[in-house]
Amino acid sequence: MVKNHDMWNSNHDKISPALRLSYEQLPSNLKVCLAYCSIFPKGCVIEIDKLIQLWVAEGLISQASNESEDLEDIGTRYFQELLSKSFFQDVEEYRSIFTSICRLHDLVHDLALSAAGFEFCLVTSHIQNISDEVRHVAFSDYDLSGKELPASLLNNQALRTISFSIGGIGPMSTLYVENCIARFVQLKVLDISDSCFDELPSSVGELKYLRYLDVSANGSIKELPNSINKLLSLQTLRVSHCAQLEGLPKDIGNLISLKHLYITAKQACFPDKAIGCLSSLRSLFIYSCNNLVSLSEGLQHLTSLRTLAIIGCPRLTFFPSAMKHLTALENLLIVDCEELTLLEWQDIEGLRMLRSLVIGGLREMESKDVQCLGSLQMLVLAGLPQLATLPRWLEGASSTLQYLRVERCLNFAALPKWLENLTSLEKLEISKCSTLFSLPEGMSCLTNMKVLRIDN
Repeated sequence: MVKNHDMWNSNHDKISPALRLSYEQLPSNLKVCLAYCSIFPKGCVIEIDKLIQLWVAEGLISQASNESEDLEDIGTRYFQELLSKSFFQDVEEYRSIFTSICRLHDLVHDLALSAAGFEFCLVTSHIQNISDEVRHVAFSDYDLSGKELPASLLNNQALRTISFSIGGIGPMSTLYVENCIARFVQLKVLDISDSCFDELPSSVGELKYLRYLDVSANGSIKELPNSINKLLSLQTLRVSHCAQLEGLPKDIGNLISLKHLYITAKQACFPDKAIGCLSSLRSLFIYSCNNLVSLSEGLQHLTSLRTLAIIGCPRLTFFPSAMKHLTALENLLIVDCEELTLLEWQDIEGLRMLRSLVIGGLREMESKDVQCLGSLQMLVLAGLPQLATLPRWLEGASSTLQYLRVERCLNFAALPKWLENLTSLEKLEISKCSTLFSLPEGMSCLTNMKVLRIDN
């Protein structure tokens, strides 16, 4: 069947016949997810979590018969299926410490563009006519300093996606953004990251279908309008790396559908009602909050929270006691929080479900005997100047740990003899640990090892 397929004789496009045949064999749900990847620029690094959030926002993920399974979990399974068929490549788990990334090969990107057909359009200064069938547009090489949208786009009432993030340059005018909001009221995805406008128009509250809003990396914006609290369908809000943002709107707890929040703000603490009321929240990323001294006790209400990341908060000194209520927590990232010391691990009951733990840039880390890491599968230790060997609490994950990485720990001198007990370990990476001179003799016991990478 494969040998005789007429695709081998097709000359109608530049897509490899073998690649197109592989695409044709995909089920329809995976086809549309791959086609949506055309929204990303060719050759760019793709944040895997962001990709899955976009799939969910666009309604590309179908609810399985098991209604208790989250759409993000199904999206992760979709990604893994496409990865297993080599449609994605260069997957790096927590390579940037903060997130896992991947790439699309250029040929696969061409395939995605072809599969998207008229539904996707990359808008450049040379584009004159945009089809009425377009549902997703990304702006590149377009004059974003002006006030006008392409004339052929203005009457497209069915537009679902607008992305300005291509090339790292977003709109520079509040009026420009306001025109987008006024024209395209059925938007589900609005990505205006890397912008420099002063305020988000209050009319954003009229986008009642909006599920994904990205205003991150805006160095000018100082506040979010209160009208944002009207976005009852919003699932993902990204306002990280907004250095001038004063804080979250006081009634942000009204966002009953919000699952993913990425935030940078000047607040010393987040009011309990600001975050504690977000009962649907699955992931919370707190970036570069230079004034943050404490986390809200309202965390105890986030019983659905599965990922907590605290990155670049130099004044944060302790975790609240509410941490023990995060019984669904699976992923914890603590990076570049110089004043934070991790002492009473055994008091944090939420760690019992922890699957991945990333610790980096802490001045010191106590190595206490902890018995609650029985589910841990991934551990990254980075930039810990006092770390001389692996912490003893890691032994509690001896039968589950699959991936271990130690990097930039200048006093890391030895791997312990009990490393041989990590019988499930598949991948061990050691980087920039100049004091380490040898591996323990028990390495031969690690019979599940697939990757051993040592550099510098």
